[in-house]
Amino acid sequence: MMDKEFMEILRTHNLHKSFGKLHVLKGVNLSVEKGQILSVIGPSGSGKSTLLRLLNHLETADRGSIFIGGEAIAREDENGNSVYLPAKEVLKICSRLGMVFQNFNLFPHKSVIENLMEAPIMVKGLPKEEVEQKCMQLLKKVGLTEKFDVYPGQLSGGQQQRVAIARALAMDPEIMLFDEPTSALDPELIGEVLETIKTLAAENTTMIIVTHEMTFAREISDRVLFMDDGQILVDGEPDEIFKDPDHQRIRTFLQKILEKR
Repeated sequence: MMDKEFMEILRTHNLHKSFGKLHVLKGVNLSVEKGQILSVIGPSGSGKSTLLRLLNHLETADRGSIFIGGEAIAREDENGNSVYLPAKEVLKICSRLGMVFQNFNLFPHKSVIENLMEAPIMVKGLPKEEVEQKCMQLLKKVGLTEKFDVYPGQLSGGQQQRVAIARALAMDPEIMLFDEPTSALDPELIGEVLETIKTLAAENTTMIIVTHEMTFAREISDRVLFMDDGQILVDGEPDEIFKDPDHQRIRTFLQKILEKR
């Protein structure tokens, strides 16, 4: 990737999360800078998706701090426990993030354009005409202009995921979070979603992408994080991770991925 000049836009410090007795995240420290593209790889159960859900406040941390655009939605108290801002303030700060899930999460009873327009009108209070015009432009960006009036059930999985990407973009996020955006797709549909994400990358969109698509991660990323057992084991440039990794755990993981293909 070309060299870029960066400014920090997101940071976590000593992030911990447990579900019952299962300690999912174990002291994660992460820094993301404006315009960067981070791919997060690692085995299932390593904490990748949980990390994204903490950043977007879909889950709350047990310990540690989270800063978005220099504002803390959660800080450590004197005991290291996470103390959050009031919910309304957290939601306002987290609106700077857009999230794309594995399973699309579109409203099945609303048309494509209605799915895109819902949040800008209801959350931001923007005028319907202005929102509709912008959302049509976003559908053009993802190659689905002609599908504006159909319902999600009438679309392929790849098309639904591209609608989900456009819906996230409709809120003008400063950072896009992708949680394994191709994992629910048939193999022949994966490419169209990856191409859409590459379009965003060409526009210097800040992105954190949890993915099992190793070739894609190598091509698109400024940095690649390898997670295992709730920790970031390696944070490095793509070639450092994929070409000749020093860490035996990464070599084992990549070998297993290759064996599956």
